[in-house]
Amino acid sequence: MLAAMPTRFGVLSAVFRSPILRRLELAYLIFAFGEWSTWVAVIVYAYARGGAGEAGIVVFAELAPSVVLAPAVGAIGDRFARDRVLLGTYATQSVVMIAMAVALAVGSGPIVIYPLAVLTASLVALSRPIHAALMPEVVESPDELTAANVVSGMSESAGSLIGPLGAGLVLGLGGPAAVFVVAGVGNVIGSIAVLQVTRRLSLARHAELAAADVAVLEPTDGRAGDGATRWRATESELAGGLAAILADDRLRAVVLIATWATFLVGAMDILYAVLAIELMGLGGGGVGFVGAIGGFGAILGSVAGLMLVGRERLGVSLSASALLFGTGIAAIALVTGSLAAAALLVLAGIGGGLTNVGAATLIHRLAGDDVMSRVFGVLQGLMMGATALGALAVPLAINLVGNRATFAVAGLSLPIVLVLVGRAIIRGDRLDPGRMAELRLLRGIPMLAPLSGPVLERLAGAIDRGSFAAGSTVIREGDSGDRFYVVESGRLAVSVDGREVRRLGPGEGFGEIALIRNVPRTATVRALDDVTVLGIDRAPFVEALGGQPRSRTIVRALIDDRLAADNPRL
Repeated sequence: MLAAMPTRFGVLSAVFRSPILRRLELAYLIFAFGEWSTWVAVIVYAYARGGAGEAGIVVFAELAPSVVLAPAVGAIGDRFARDRVLLGTYATQSVVMIAMAVALAVGSGPIVIYPLAVLTASLVALSRPIHAALMPEVVESPDELTAANVVSGMSESAGSLIGPLGAGLVLGLGGPAAVFVVAGVGNVIGSIAVLQVTRRLSLARHAELAAADVAVLEPTDGRAGDGATRWRATESELAGGLAAILADDRLRAVVLIATWATFLVGAMDILYAVLAIELMGLGGGGVGFVGAIGGFGAILGSVAGLMLVGRERLGVSLSASALLFGTGIAAIALVTGSLAAAALLVLAGIGGGLTNVGAATLIHRLAGDDVMSRVFGVLQGLMMGATALGALAVPLAINLVGNRATFAVAGLSLPIVLVLVGRAIIRGDRLDPGRMAELRLLRGIPMLAPLSGPVLERLAGAIDRGSFAAGSTVIREGDSGDRFYVVESGRLAVSVDGREVRRLGPGEGFGEIALIRNVPRTATVRALDDVTVLGIDRAPFVEALGGQPRSRTIVRALIDDRLAADNPRL
């Protein structure tokens, strides 16, 4: 484990060296700060007016619209360029946050302020699924994707720390209006960072991907202008994320665990106020500082997510982290001192941070790229609904069992969910170790990376491992092609018309041109060392790629590049 840490930190440093990832993570950190700081500002405003009851109702009203809006925006993210959709969400949030600041500053009252708070929270909920779905497009390897998820988790956890902490400081200086000014200006900066990303990403790639998605949705019976047909296509798009979740019991379990963990986040939004004001006597300003303690733990948990880099088996890790999150909260009911409660908040935060990273990484593996935004959109909608229910449930639980017992009831609910659904995730970890290694190799092939976990597992099930001695020919130019290969070990030379054009090593694939174009082999591949390759027959290979628009886009570009480089006459 210790020997692997330098490699993991190397992958993490690659995230920060990437201009695209660096800007996206900066914008996400600013977004997380704005989300948490404005959230605290609204809770403090509502709590000052009507206590926990009014705060819970306002939180529920803020989050309820996101249950519908987030999946809809997820569908947009699967249809259009995700970086541009992300830019639009950040820019719109900045405008609404500034409007909220003005309303608070002039004392407009709850009739204006609460609707603006609902609009702000609804818009904030739209950015997270698009950011998550964009990540696989801008990384270079599965390990880098896990590291990017770690950084995103760190950004979100840092937001849960500096957001409440910053809100606590700014509330004391200028009240809720000042908090919204700071958040709005921050989102302007984040929008500028994402704008630079959109300029760096290939416009041609986005145009081709959008064209591929539109082609799938266009009716084939000539009724392109028929309103009913267009509505059915849109309805099908919106349902795609939910259908993907329901079709895979592991994905369904991960989504449920992530959703219920967010139920606890919603409950803690109110319980932070109860803990700070009622149990610790810190007053309204202390709510932000108590929330920051949990945020600090979440940062530690997200950093600990580096242990997941390079791991194929994540089910047990996700279950353990979720268990830590829930039991840490439940144990607060048993302690009386402020220091002990703070320590348990940090422990629970660590579990929450690890749960976020593990769930995001598993969803990236299990959901195909063609429905990625919609899956995260459905998850975001469920999370917002769960957060609202969590906030709404706390006042009811307090009335029934009291302040301290509410921490136990809320915290223990997550272990109960784990008992009900955790078996499906852990069962996925019981794959043969050899199969795990094969999945890792397949996931590292750019044209295969967008495929969902179940599709990759079917491909892995179709693998036929072969060995070739040094000097032997694996495929010969001009022969018919019936198989795609991935190099497991050794080196190979690729030659065209007797001229060596490149070399291949472990983790690289070859042989796809003949399968996709239905032409004879365009090159000869010869073993330089004793090599082992994984072979996949034409039928399962073509079938897997055929269902994934971005894989088709990648493989077309790869084939064109290779033909241009290897066969200038073509």
